[in-house]
Amino acid sequence: MKTRLDTDTVVVGLGAMGSQTLWRLARDGVDAIGVERFAPGHDRGSSHGESRIIRTAYLEGAEYVPFVRAAWRAWDELQEAAQARLVIRSGALMLGRPDSAAVDGSTLAAREHGLACTRLVARELAERHPRHLMRPDEVGVFEEDAGVVLPEPAILAAVRLAREAGARVLTQRAVTRIEPDADHPRVWVGDTEIRARRVVVTAGAWMPRLLPGLADLGGGIRVERRVLGWFPITAPPTHTAGPEPVFARDEPDGTLWYGFPSMDGGRTLKIGVHAESAEVRTAERPRPGAQWGEPVDPDLGPRPPDADDAARLGALAAGLRGVGPLPERMVACMYTMTPDEHFLIGHHDALPGLVLAGGFSGHGFKFASAVGVALADLARDGHTELPIGMFDPHRWDTDGPRRP
Repeated sequence: MKTRLDTDTVVVGLGAMGSQTLWRLARDGVDAIGVERFAPGHDRGSSHGESRIIRTAYLEGAEYVPFVRAAWRAWDELQEAAQARLVIRSGALMLGRPDSAAVDGSTLAAREHGLACTRLVARELAERHPRHLMRPDEVGVFEEDAGVVLPEPAILAAVRLAREAGARVLTQRAVTRIEPDADHPRVWVGDTEIRARRVVVTAGAWMPRLLPGLADLGGGIRVERRVLGWFPITAPPTHTAGPEPVFARDEPDGTLWYGFPSMDGGRTLKIGVHAESAEVRTAERPRPGAQWGEPVDPDLGPRPPDADDAARLGALAAGLRGVGPLPERMVACMYTMTPDEHFLIGHHDALPGLVLAGGFSGHGFKFASAVGVALADLARDGHTELPIGMFDPHRWDTDGPRRP
């Protein structure tokens, strides 16, 4: 027996981006329904793992900095509304050779936007951040305006606040079809038809399946496997000034990996690989433990971590003092990648009535608070003042983006 619901806006997917969008809409008095195929805060997508890095001197490009600043403001608003600590300021340490992306990209972003960063040579790093074993030709860039975002508590807080503000939330319900339409797009949840004025699609790895037309947008979104590992801390660092920072490190072969200070009272430290070396990316048969490009069916989920993953992460953890060689536990997750590894946010003419947000390519969670603001603006008003032009879904058009 079919059921019909009517609303102003439907948000499909209540992970990092969708949960905050729903809260913003409901807080502003917009009648909204959020649909989540699992339970909010689940571990089946890309918004779990206990910690995410937020940093301002953005190595991926100085053009991101205004959006990071907007995210900091929006995180503060969510924390105040939720009366909960969702962001921990630990500082961030970018490590590598002077011309590496981690060091040079962060330095350029800091210089362009007047950000306070300190450049440290190997000797200074050994004194101030003794956790890290540095090569003589490597340097570091430390910035205070960085830290850790807590993903699961943030999502749960946003969904709770959305409910309290009047949003209807459908959980454990999978969206089976989205029908674009300029005036009345529709969302199908089993036998339930939801008619709306706008639909915001923040479905993560399921986005390409719900919107098959995305395959024609510059190559579409691909889903890849990544593995995180929690390593035992065998000795605390010595002579460190203040708390240990989050970090990202560029290896000489081009591998970019990252880690966090202990989030469990000094027992373990979490690390992961963001990008593999050029050798792995181009090899027909990547070495054991390599993750680059391994496709994932989101319904099945990523392949569980194995011994090769443990060895690969352990080889990187050897660059840290006082950390055991094998992870206590590992978790596999999914990256949703765009061809240029920049985000996809906005409208597309081929999908009328929809607002899109996806392809966050492994570096999007820190922006979730600002993305929520932008998506609520786009759904409600059709435009936003936030700097999202570089994420235009039309940027792959042969004649270039159609919106500023």
